[in-house]
Amino acid sequence: MTISWQRIGFLSVSLIVVTILITLAVNRYAEQLPYRGSALSEIPNLLPPETKDLGSLILNNYHEYRANTVRWSAVYYFCLFGSALFSALAALFLKLEILGERPKLRNDVSACLATLAALLITLSSIGDFQRKWAANRVAASAMENLAYELLRPSAAANRESILTKIQAINNARNAGIVGDVSEAAPK
Repeated sequence: MTISWQRIGFLSVSLIVVTILITLAVNRYAEQLPYRGSALSEIPNLLPPETKDLGSLILNNYHEYRANTVRWSAVYYFCLFGSALFSALAALFLKLEILGERPKLRNDVSACLATLAALLITLSSIGDFQRKWAANRVAASAMENLAYELLRPSAAANRESILTKIQAINNARNAGIVGDVSEAAPK
């Protein structure tokens, strides 16, 4: 039995589609889990009326950044562990005796798995998913701390300062996504 390049292409595309579907399923599952900073759900009840609008703004940003953190984390770690898994499976298929009478199939499957492993690690590196995950994680933490700062009695008088901090966190997050994570830490 010969496996054509069309069949190999179909198998490769199928594995990539399955990989993407698994990533989406992990992301949906992760959204159902209790999230870090769940104590922030009490913040709106504790804020004085004059800072509720800032609290809403900060919490919306926090939830956006946490959701992005989960997504980038899922993609990054799936690429990392998926690459290791596909690489190991490629080596395993080369050594399986059960496919001994079908060396072409064994070699083709191993080649497809090794190719997927290389593509996943390359995608993760080029996409710089780890940096995007870290930038969102740092920004979410900074927003969480800023939400707690709103509970201080002086918060209403410091509106300008708080808005400036929100802008600084957003700018640092963007710098972290496109540049260096060390720039993502708010000053």
